Amino acid sequence: MRIHPKITLRGFKPGARGARHVLGQLEAAVMELLWREPGLTVIQVEERLRRRREIAHTTVLTTLDRMHRKGYLTREKQGKAFVYTPRYSREEFERGLAQEVLGALLGQFAKPALSTFVDLIAADEGRLDELEALIREKRQAKETPGE
Repeated sequence: MRIHPKITLRGFKPGARGARHVLGQLEAAVMELLWREPGLTVIQVEERLRRRREIAHTTVLTTLDRMHRKGYLTREKQGKAFVYTPRYSREEFERGLAQEVLGALLGQFAKPALSTFVDLIAADEGRLDELEALIREKRQAKETPGE
């Protein structure tokens, strides 16, 4: 399943953690919050963010609007307020991120990307076994389509 729109709009930051690989600090905090509690208004997001930092209402409003325009959030009008929800679950977001980054690497640097990927996986015996199992599953699925 290919995810659209692009998740890596701002590029990929290798040293970051979680959603911060592709989002700024505030956007990542908003995503984390909405994955835990989907369907919040601007005021509710602001209240929850203020538990950890001082933040202006207009900053929250602008951030949610921009994240909606970028395709990270959906919004629905309820009364006078918009209610915001992540467009993708955390798992879909992470899978889409991996697809975009690995797809770009494989598209431009197939041999070194595959070789480096296998080297990195081989450092952990459990992950190497997992990769072998995934390859086996994929081959079996290709041999017996429709079952």
